[in-house]
Amino acid sequence: MTKRQMEIVQAAIGLIAREGYEKLTTKNIAAELGVTDAALYRHFDSKKDLIKMILHHFENISCQVISSIESKDLSPMEKIRYFVMNRYEMFKGDPELAMIMFSEELFQNDHSFEEHLLSIMHIHRDQIMGYIMQGQKLGEIRSDLNPMNVFRMIVGSMRMLVTQWNLSKHAFDLELEGKSLFNTIKKLIEEKR
Repeated sequence: MTKRQMEIVQAAIGLIAREGYEKLTTKNIAAELGVTDAALYRHFDSKKDLIKMILHHFENISCQVISSIESKDLSPMEKIRYFVMNRYEMFKGDPELAMIMFSEELFQNDHSFEEHLLSIMHIHRDQIMGYIMQGQKLGEIRSDLNPMNVFRMIVGSMRMLVTQWNLSKHAFDLELEGKSLFNTIKKLIEEKR
């Protein structure tokens, strides 16, 4: 993605977060960026292409954090913690991204959007479930738990906390609450020694 495309994506994310998907028009994005409508069409062909660019942005964010995790020498539980806490830190720094990234209804107008969003979710699922199963083999995570259910506990609770944070207009410290929530889940799933 070029620098200008990234600026357009950021403007679109901000516009959707503040005013809703209906307000995502080339006219409104152009006004936000201080350019003409025609200038935008040099970077994407349609609103559909712009939504695809936003989804690619989400995918790139996911791949970057996964690459970062894989480059570190961490235990499976530490890898899960890193992934989750990275999300809280990122969302705290960019609340508009948090509002859009967890708004599946924005992408339900087009089957290809749904498929792309689902593939991003599967990247997360496969990676975190891999860490869970590795942790079970190493005796770090309880082996009597279904890895898919553990994944859903971790990611589902994260999504719920971020949703509460968004709806409360960021009334609490997301990272602090996220750390507390993760520590509670860790106590539930870790193998007692």
